[in-house]
Parts: sequence; C-alpha cells; structure tokens
Amino acid sequence: MEKINRNDLSDNIVNQIDTIEQKSNKKVEVYSEFEEHDTLTLDQATHVTGDEVIKVQITNEKYADFVLLHELYHIELEISDEPSINVSVTSGQTDVDGRILSTANAIFEALEHAKIVEKQVADGSLTDEVHEAYIQGINVALEPNADIDPANMTFYRSLVLLDAIIFGQVKDDTEWRTNYNKAFRFVDKAMEIIKENDLTVPFKFRRALVNVLDAYNEMITAAGYESMNYHEFLAVTPVVSERQLRLSLNQTYQIKHSVFKMNETKEDAFSLLAINDGQSVASLGFDVDKVNPEFYKKFYQQTVKETFEANNIDYVIR
Repeated sequence: MEKINRNDLSDNIVNQIDTIEQKSNKKVEVYSEFEEHDTLTLDQATHVTGDEVIKVQITNEKYADFVLLHELYHIELEISDEPSINVSVTSGQTDVDGRILSTANAIFEALEHAKIVEKQVADGSLTDEVHEAYIQGINVALEPNADIDPANMTFYRSLVLLDAIIFGQVKDDTEWRTNYNKAFRFVDKAMEIIKENDLTVPFKFRRALVNVLDAYNEMITAAGYESMNYHEFLAVTPVVSERQLRLSLNQTYQIKHSVFKMNETKEDAFSLLAINDGQSVASLGFDVDKVNPEFYKKFYQQTVKETFEANNIDYVIR
C-alpha cells in the first residue's frame, strides 16, 4: 500500500479533502493498492476513520479519480448531520448478523448515491466513459457466477438494481425489467418512497431509509423467509425537534425487551423504539433482574433529551 502525495491529486479531490478536514478536524490520507479489475464498481475505494486520521484506500487505477471522489463524498455525508445506522446487538449467529447489516448498508448507501450522483455529474468525474463502465459492472453483478437459489437471487438483484437505477440514472431499463421483473417489484416501490422524500433533509432521509428497509423486508417475508428484524437490530439516528426533546420519554418512545443480545456483554438488549415508526434509535443494556414496572415508570418519566444524553444516544435536531 502506497501513500499518494497530495500534489499528485486533482484540484477537485484536494478541494474535497480540504472540506472534509475542516468539517471533521481530522487529516485525510490517501493510499493506493491498485488491483486488476475487470469491471468498475463503487466499492473500489474504502475508508477507515480513526481518532485523528481518515485513511482512504483506492484499488482501481484506471478510474482512480472517480472512485476516490466517490468515497470522499460518502465521507462528507458521514460527518454531516445525515442520520446513520448503528448496531450494538447480535443474534448470536455471525451469518445472520452479517446478512442483516450488509443488506441495510446496501440500501443506506443507495440512498446516499441519490445525492452523490448529482455531485459527480456536477464535478465532471462521472463522464460518459465512467458511466458506461459502471453499467457494465452492474450487468456483470446481475449475473454472478454463483449457486444461489431463485428467491435469494431476486433479493440480491433487487439491491443491485436499486443502486443501478439511482446512481446509473438509466433512462431505458426495459431490458432489465424484462429479465428481472420480480426484483423490480421492490425497486419500483423503493423509488416511489425516495421520490416522495427530499433526501437532503435529515428527517426525510431517515423516513425514506426506514420505509425502504420495510419494503425490502416485506419482499423477503412474502417469499416465506424469516424477517430481517431491521427495527430492533438497527439503531437509526433519531431526528427530533426541540419541542420533542422536552417531552417525557413515554410520549415519543417505548422500550421493548429485544430478541437480540448486547454485542459486548451478550446480556439481554432493550430497544428504544420510536412510537411513530417503530424504529429503534438505540439498544440499551439494562440489568434484566431490575427491569420491573417501577423501573419502567421511573425511566419513562425522563425527558427525551435526558434519556438521549444519559445513554450517549446521538441525535439530529430537526
């Protein structure tokens, strides 16, 4: 892995790095570990955020500027007031946890791509050549050389196509619709939700995210598969008004004894669910032996702000 000198980066990239460094108070370092890629995908740049440094690594040499800028735009959103997904619980099965989180992250990033694609069109990094290479990569992804049963293949293709429709901004998807019509039942529903919400507004981004996750889960359960339990497994940053912060907790949230365990202690988890949409904003590790009616009564008397601050729950002001 080789560190790339700032002087070797384009002005667009340097400006974006400056923006991130100013907003995050962290240094951004870029590294290359170029590989031979047959296709262009949006995961050919990754990053790790530390206490003082954000390390970005790119693996696609041919489209290095494009994938690097793409990742930098993700980082800028990450450090903004955009709601995020956090997980502090486990089902006890690594494969189950991984499946829930990977599908949720795929949907989350697809929603971010609705904003990022506009930036990459504006800055000129999403050229016709790059767009064509991206679509070629999508077509390869839609036909993986893997032994996957038809239902799970539909679930997988649904996520690929959602991202393709959002970031690819495809004007004629007739061929895809003909070949993958089952997957488009979810994609069309998800796109309706996205079009109804201005994703640049944190509250509406959160609402779209929760509703698209629900739509994906409905597709899975309708096929006879076990629910993803996104509402309890994921904690999605709450977006609240100043007035809501002053309300007593029981007016806006409820506590549910979760089917999951706290990841660190493996003790019972308790989800703090928003009453309006049933989505968890945090998983709390109470001593199960002390959770009784009196405990709940006292806990619910706190204000929302007191609860958030006492339990280190990040929130965004609406």
